[in-house]
Amino acid sequence: MRRLVFFFSFSLYLLILFSCRDEMSTAGGKWVESALRNIRTDTCTVTLSTILSDSLATSGDSICQIGRHNSSFWGDIQGTFYTEYDVSALSVDEEANYQFDSITCRLYVSGNYLGDTLSGPQRIYLHQLTENLELSNSYLYTTSSVPYDPTPLTSFSFTPHPGQPNEAISFRLPDELGKEWLNLLQTDDDKMSSQEKFRLYFKGLAFVPDAAGTCINGFQVNDSSLCIRLHYHKITESSVEQSLTFTPSSTLRFTRIEYNRSNTVLSELQSGTDNALPSGKTDHQAYLQGMTGLYVKIEFPHLNNLLWEGDMVSIESATLQLYPVKGTHGDLYPLPETLVLYTANENDVTEDVVTDLLGTSVQDGSLVTDEMDPETTYYSFDITSFLQSNLGAIGYNRKNLKLMLPDDLFFTTVKGVVFGDMQHETSPVKLVLMYKVY
Repeated sequence: MRRLVFFFSFSLYLLILFSCRDEMSTAGGKWVESALRNIRTDTCTVTLSTILSDSLATSGDSICQIGRHNSSFWGDIQGTFYTEYDVSALSVDEEANYQFDSITCRLYVSGNYLGDTLSGPQRIYLHQLTENLELSNSYLYTTSSVPYDPTPLTSFSFTPHPGQPNEAISFRLPDELGKEWLNLLQTDDDKMSSQEKFRLYFKGLAFVPDAAGTCINGFQVNDSSLCIRLHYHKITESSVEQSLTFTPSSTLRFTRIEYNRSNTVLSELQSGTDNALPSGKTDHQAYLQGMTGLYVKIEFPHLNNLLWEGDMVSIESATLQLYPVKGTHGDLYPLPETLVLYTANENDVTEDVVTDLLGTSVQDGSLVTDEMDPETTYYSFDITSFLQSNLGAIGYNRKNLKLMLPDDLFFTTVKGVVFGDMQHETSPVKLVLMYKVY
């Protein structure tokens, strides 16, 4: 009976031990009597899960997303932009006549996109809001909603050109709107006397993509982009062309993101850190995407098993390599150039960003790309300090990692990455670990 118990205990020890290293990692150490062993392994267990944020604040952002795209792994996504406009003022010359020319809107693309930009022109409809935008807890969110007139004020189409940021797109609004505004300004109408009066008269616009769209595109939002210009001539002894600019509000603007993942492996995903979806339930893949709120939780459940290997164990280096899944990136789905790792406690509360060994700069993932062999494309993070501080930690002191887009992408783009876990056939995550055993 004692032999049976001893055999079971010893077998359990071997099972746990080898979950964090392979049998050959000692490089002949069992034939050499030594108090020190240097071990390299890439079999230490790494687990990935996908987490969905409740909502993201997008009010006041300098980039918006407008369009629609459907794919087998991201699902059906739509981006709609809402904005109030700041009133402009006209200094009226009683001796002059004013002649309306046109009223236009101009947009500048930001350069980021998701989907097929070569499928043809994309159409966007402009609808007048029927209610004013109002902040909630000082913000507007990707889940905020404001009703608008179902009949479009106008629409325009454009052809996306990837890699050409700052490309300008201009189109006309209905002349009736421009003539009405110029007349109100000339007559010093109360509707144009202040922002509060103007926003009650003209509540703003919703930029709504066509339902048949194949691409989501980013646009700049500033004093030059997504603004409305009223063009007119001031006629005295001569005729002078002039214009007034109505700019998007600096706070009362936001991008609304709608998505449907019912036909994807993420169909069961619910928002909240308590609802992390393990990669084993999503085809051994974990998902990260801006504006839809997806990010990846990374854990090392058997890290402390290293302590069983000797009287003292020290981690010398640790490199985490994350491989985007083949077929989920390319021309239609460009990979973000930078990613960010954060440390989080057992309640998944973010604590700090992962920096380099010197602690002087934030790591960006060191993206390695190979256009000839996409399977060798990967992001690399040095997590030596993180694992050193977590070796032996238990309970509340045990930390995990969060992998996200940097803020300038997470809150303003729909860029994303799909990563394979350790059981993925073509794109398994790796932890390359060097440690010493005394």
